[in-house]
Parts: sequence; C-alpha cells; structure tokens
Amino acid sequence: IDSMKRLLPLALLVALPIVTMAKEDLSKYTGTYKGEIHAARNHTMTLSLGDDGTATLTQSPDAVNEITSFAHWTHQGDVIRLNFDPVDRQPTPPPMTFHWEHKTLTAVVWNHSLWRNATPPTMKRMKQHDPGDDL
Repeated sequence: IDSMKRLLPLALLVALPIVTMAKEDLSKYTGTYKGEIHAARNHTMTLSLGDDGTATLTQSPDAVNEITSFAHWTHQGDVIRLNFDPVDRQPTPPPMTFHWEHKTLTAVVWNHSLWRNATPPTMKRMKQHDPGDDL
C-alpha cells in the first residue's frame, strides 16, 4: 500500500498533460467574424464560431439573398473547417475551409457555384463569443 501511495502522485503528473491536451482552449478562434466586398453589389459573409464547436454562417453572394447555414467546426493549425449540418432532404453543402491569421478568416475552399465569379470576402473578428449568447 505504501508503494501505491508513492506512485499515485507520479501517475497524476503523467495523466495531467493528457487531460489538459484533450480540453484545448478554442477561444483563440471563437467569436463573430464579418466581411463584405463593396463592388457593384455588396457581397457579405458573417460567421459565428461557438466554443462548443457549433457554427452559424450567413452568406450573401449575390447581394440580394441571404443564406444561413448551421455547421460544426474544427481546426488544424490555423485552418478552420466547417462541416455543414444536413437539412431535411436537401443535399448537404460541401465543407468550407478558412485560413485563420491575426483574427482574420480568409476562405480557401468554398462553394463556387454559389459565389459564381466572386470570391468570398475576408472576414475580421468583430467580437469574441460570449458563452451566454445563443448562436
């Protein structure tokens, strides 16, 4: 029993970094991002990334209609990937990918048939997500 008491603190020291790594702080990325392009028409995009991995994306690629989609997001390094939630019997849109740098998101992979010849605007973080807000 004495040897087990001595090993317990060592076991905790080994396990603590594993637990810490599993619960990564996503606050670097969470928040509301907004971008718009002032051309012949205003093309806008707003993305809210929740700290629970949920996302809400509103796009206006034609400056007339707004499309709101719900997704779950992940990141690998400074790449944010949105995997859209299925809606009824509609085809699920392909994933969308952004490059994150200095609180700015730039679309890398997007739905070209939706945006046609336009490129989605670069989005800047407007505010960090407040856990009390609903997305």
